[in-house]
Amino acid sequence: MESPAVEFRVLGPVDARAAGRRLPLGGPRQRAVLGALLLHANAELGVRALLRSVWADTPDSARSNLRTYLTRLRRALHVPGEPESRLRASAAGYAVTVLPGELDLADFTAATAAAESAAEPETAVAHWSRALALWRGAALAGISCGPLLAAESTRLDARREFVRERLLRTRLRLGEHAELVPELRALLARDPLAEDWTMLLMQALHRCGRRAEALEVYRGTRAALVEASGIEPGPRLRELHACLLTDTRAPAAPAQLPAPPTPFTGRARELAEITGEHRVVVVDGMLGVGKTALVVHAAHRLAADHPEGLLFLDLHGSAPAATPPLPAGEALARMLCALDVPPAVIPDDTGARAALWRSTVAGRRVVVVLDDAHSAEQVEPLLPGAGESRVLVTSRRRLPRLGQAHPLSLDVLPPADAAALFSAVSGRAADPMTATAVDLCGGLPLAVRAAADRLRDRPSWTVEHLVGRLADERGLLAELDSATPTIVPALAASQAALREDQRRMLDLLGLHLGPEVRAESAAALAEVSVPAADRLLEDLVDARLLRQTAPGRYRLHSLVRAYVRGRVAVFDRPALRRALHRLLDHYLARAG
Repeated sequence: MESPAVEFRVLGPVDARAAGRRLPLGGPRQRAVLGALLLHANAELGVRALLRSVWADTPDSARSNLRTYLTRLRRALHVPGEPESRLRASAAGYAVTVLPGELDLADFTAATAAAESAAEPETAVAHWSRALALWRGAALAGISCGPLLAAESTRLDARREFVRERLLRTRLRLGEHAELVPELRALLARDPLAEDWTMLLMQALHRCGRRAEALEVYRGTRAALVEASGIEPGPRLRELHACLLTDTRAPAAPAQLPAPPTPFTGRARELAEITGEHRVVVVDGMLGVGKTALVVHAAHRLAADHPEGLLFLDLHGSAPAATPPLPAGEALARMLCALDVPPAVIPDDTGARAALWRSTVAGRRVVVVLDDAHSAEQVEPLLPGAGESRVLVTSRRRLPRLGQAHPLSLDVLPPADAAALFSAVSGRAADPMTATAVDLCGGLPLAVRAAADRLRDRPSWTVEHLVGRLADERGLLAELDSATPTIVPALAASQAALREDQRRMLDLLGLHLGPEVRAESAAALAEVSVPAADRLLEDLVDARLLRQTAPGRYRLHSLVRAYVRGRVAVFDRPALRRALHRLLDHYLARAG
């Protein structure tokens, strides 16, 4: 990539160049003024903030000196070939104009953001390596710092070390333990009290089969800590040391996540929400909407920040009746065992197991995916207490009583994303009929994948031919189920989990011919009061078998509608006629 005409540098000595020529920036205080302005590139910085950036105690001459520095910098930053200086003044203060690619700090920020959003660890390593390569020493070196710049310098150096740690942890996960040993030794020699570097070096040595050296590294760090401050190493380092003493195998963090879903399209907003600041996120939505795929994708993104365990547990919340929901006590035992807690010390009582779980995970950074939860009561004992761990929960129902958990309701895919998924799975180029195919699937990812699988398995079919087969509502489910034989059983399990009155209401909604149903017409169909019908409809919304389009207005998803219409046989003919007559009488009364 071609180098920019102007280069500004703050990740090391403050520097500026034009066409490869170093610009005359003056002495340490004048460079400090430029450093402060570059930290707020393209934004005005007031005189008071500039004074506090450069001087610890502002002398009487500071304002006069600042004006002199700004005048000199304005001349120095008048780049040949440009109409005016890059340093400009306004009523709000002073600013330096910086274009994309000209400031190392902006490039560092962009590279770290790309690494954090990367789906693959190899891609993240490339971005983090590029970010660290921009550094030439301590941030804002070679200047005279006031309190504001000193704080910024410390913050930037800490950010560099954070990125370095994430890079090294990810490389260790990728199996680069032999290559990491000399790098980690150099880092630990520079900072002998750094427990994070000690842990990584011990793990790398142990995975190289050099267990004795790993134990010697621990002894060295412990001795340095005791001599410097009189304190023992932290619990995570002590636990790693204990593992190495008692086991000749490297202590491997559990990695239970399924592979990242491929292809994966859309959901950028939801991914950002899940991987943001919330420690517990509950994703709810109807069957087949892609809840598990989304949280697994998000969990892989969070993996580099949580190197001590990736746990995945199916809670069987919507499984058929033959597979009841997993009890919280059993779930706790499985997770404790995954973190190497000996079964002999796991108590029998669920409350005691929950307390042990919170204690075990408090000092670790793990990601826990709890898939297909049945209720808040099932999930609540499984949540960690204090600490940096993340929990991602999926459920077909809303779980409103989970304390500080962040709720996220997942809807069907937007048409463009559904079409992209269809093309990626089917291997067919975009077709004018693709939009119709995904619309007949209701934008539901499971159904879109099933239709695309059907097309991929029939090379002689066109998308138009597939659309013709999907357009027959009576054969829609059979067509999709032939490719993905889980759709009908999943619908049946969701329907079977309802109470009798809820199930009856859902079946009767299959008799409604319009796209939307109101509480009044549902009440007529079911021969119940309007408030009772409204409660039942809201229950079906909570069960994710009905969508609410507006207060008092509801719509069945196309797959649910096809399923319940196929169940008309559950009614005897006289009952069916009475229900339809009640609905017709209701509409006639409204029309009259």
